[in-house]
Amino acid sequence: MGGDVNGAYKTEDNGKHWRIINNGIASYAVYAMAVSASEPEVVYAATEEGLSKSVDGGEHWRTLPHTGKKELRITGERKLSIRCIAVDPRNGQVVYAASPGGRIYKSTDGGETWAVSYEKTSGGEADGSLRVQYGKVTGDYYGDFAVPVAAPQEASGIQGIGVTMKGEGVMPKDCFLILKTTSGTAFRSRNLNEAFRITELHDVVLKASEFVPDPDFVKKHPEAVGATFGDKDWAQVTRLDFSCSGALPQEAYVAKFARFFFTRSGGEEVVIRDFKVDQTLQTFGSIHVGPPTAGPAHSVTIASKDSSLVVAATHDSGLLLSRDAGKTWKRLPTPAKAAHATFHPMNTDVMYGAFFKNGIMKSTDGGKSWTKLTKGILNNSEMLEVAVNPAEPNEVYAIGAVDWNGSFYLSQDAGESWERVNKLRTDTKTNPTLDFFNGGNANLSAPRNLSINPRNPKEIFLAANWRPCLSTDGAASWSERSAGADISCITDIRFLHGKTYVTAMDEGTLISKDGGSSWHQLSPMKHTPGLSGHNWRVAVSDINASPRILSTVTPWYQVPTAVVRSDDGGTTFQSVTAGLPDYRIRPNTMWGQGHPRALAVDPNNPQRVYLGMDGDAANGNSGGGIFKSEDGGSSWSQLPNQPASRRMFYGLVVDPTESKRLFWGACGTGGGVHRSEDGGTSWKPVFTSENFIWNLHATADGTIYCSGQHLWRSTDHGKTWTQITHFPEKRSIVGIEVHPGDSKTMWVSAVTWNTVPDGAIYKTSDGGTTWQNITGNIPYVKPLVLRFNPDTAELWAGGVGLYKAKQ
Repeated sequence: MGGDVNGAYKTEDNGKHWRIINNGIASYAVYAMAVSASEPEVVYAATEEGLSKSVDGGEHWRTLPHTGKKELRITGERKLSIRCIAVDPRNGQVVYAASPGGRIYKSTDGGETWAVSYEKTSGGEADGSLRVQYGKVTGDYYGDFAVPVAAPQEASGIQGIGVTMKGEGVMPKDCFLILKTTSGTAFRSRNLNEAFRITELHDVVLKASEFVPDPDFVKKHPEAVGATFGDKDWAQVTRLDFSCSGALPQEAYVAKFARFFFTRSGGEEVVIRDFKVDQTLQTFGSIHVGPPTAGPAHSVTIASKDSSLVVAATHDSGLLLSRDAGKTWKRLPTPAKAAHATFHPMNTDVMYGAFFKNGIMKSTDGGKSWTKLTKGILNNSEMLEVAVNPAEPNEVYAIGAVDWNGSFYLSQDAGESWERVNKLRTDTKTNPTLDFFNGGNANLSAPRNLSINPRNPKEIFLAANWRPCLSTDGAASWSERSAGADISCITDIRFLHGKTYVTAMDEGTLISKDGGSSWHQLSPMKHTPGLSGHNWRVAVSDINASPRILSTVTPWYQVPTAVVRSDDGGTTFQSVTAGLPDYRIRPNTMWGQGHPRALAVDPNNPQRVYLGMDGDAANGNSGGGIFKSEDGGSSWSQLPNQPASRRMFYGLVVDPTESKRLFWGACGTGGGVHRSEDGGTSWKPVFTSENFIWNLHATADGTIYCSGQHLWRSTDHGKTWTQITHFPEKRSIVGIEVHPGDSKTMWVSAVTWNTVPDGAIYKTSDGGTTWQNITGNIPYVKPLVLRFNPDTAELWAGGVGLYKAKQ
């Protein structure tokens, strides 16, 4: 089984226990797997970084040559890959791969080399115009292309500038023609977005009076306010930009451009650029020039009865069928957006296909015609995969989802009618999160794949978003099977009085009373708007012999930030939002919005607590930064003065030797370590050797550690710093821990910010003079949190999954 954050898992007892098998895998993001029927020890894992292969049942992996994103792109990618690897059931050396880049590849040597089996071709525009797509190319909110302009030899008489273009009927929010001049000033036209609505080539002509100083230029050059553009200035134009902005990460806006030109009095035109002749452009942001790129290929399937029959499901060309083992392909008359297809095990003229919101379809004539099978299937369900019981071919299975709500569909009459199943029995001991079930039952959550046991087709596995599950009775009932298949993203770990407390993204705050053998949910106890979401930090303080628990949360919706507080050891909780930002903070944040990733309790006064979140003030809003509570987290106020940078990760500590001395670790412009000597009233930078500080740690004697690419130590309250790691790898040190009884013993985790298994855990016993790599066999090598429990002499590591080791 593959997971999106912790790699691959293997079970040898029908899912009762899984273990993580990541030794050598290319990436922790695994979105498809395939097993060779003729050689079951040969397993393929399609990861974000390439195709990994094991020849010993997943115990060791090797990334196959040239399969990475920047090469052939034989990868598994989120929402793009469904069943993207298929192994010939008779000849395990033959492998097909459906690429997110749109190609179908074939290998005849077990994946060592690949040939393109299918590639969508597209020519240029018949009228010679140039196709430009704004959006859905990068994550940018703008796209722009530039054309150099040479003033005509006779510039007098120019009265305007024009473009011949057509759209595809969908308008961007804003579209402007921007003129750069020899004086350096940039001028912007009126909004031209209406031109995208017109689907025939037409001229858009602009007069000089329709241009004003470009607001983005004016921000950097205030002296340009009030500048004017007149007919005399046409000769000064050196470059034009055609720029669009709006929801470009999510939407695409297409226009075809034939030419740019000047107009003269009397109707004469002077061509600036004719795209029939020259289509070279300089581009910026989210923009694609030229024919549309092929959509992803989601799945590929080989007929079990006849290996020459192969069907591929694509995002924009529907189903493709090859009858000659991939030599040639024919597009079938299906919806353009296809997720998956399969063959009847005995009669290959019978095919089934899953077509996202177009549902399930069936062909009985080898793909020549198709019938939609709708009886019993939810109208708005996105159908992802379909399978046929090899022993009882009239039994057909399919999976789909409406948002996060999943469905398994069973047909016992070859697809004529379907029975929907969406309940399963949960394993509350293994997976104690209570958000999505009641009384041991849960709704199926967004399944991604289904798999039939070839030896016992009554056994069906589902890989699902929240709880993978198994049916042993042909889909009549389902039970969760997730023990050991951890996808928990642990964000903090704390110990008090023999108990362990953790926070986890999407899951909440949990407690273990037996050293991690079992866990119980503390908060939330059920799916709660304004409370359920990403939990970041937890602080546990002993107040009058009753533990006070504080957790910081970014709820999924309703409120942007909350602190969850319990004064009775977790029996009851209250959500606190007073004084915290009531909007989503965007500017200068680490992960797209401000998150409360820092929480520091004054060691000398547990009523005084500081919270840190990233994000600048903007548009009249006060932004993130540091917030203070004087009542143990019941109410909060933003400090009136903030450090020079509010972009942060984990870095916030109180000096145990002086409660008024605070340290803040910041990232990017203005990054480094900032110190306050007056409880946050004023700040000054005290460390600038690195400008990305991921974490801070304070020991009882006032020693301060900060981490960027290296670990640094200050023994004089931040006045001077000493570098104490010199690891050659370019990683980020995030986890920091110091033995409370032996300050010379320390641990750090060094990580990379991607899905590649590139990281390590190091230990020093001599104060940092020498370091030992103790990563060992931990399945996830880049934990972000390290905590040492002195009562048990165990080091805990939290990242994806939770691990501990005796020290």
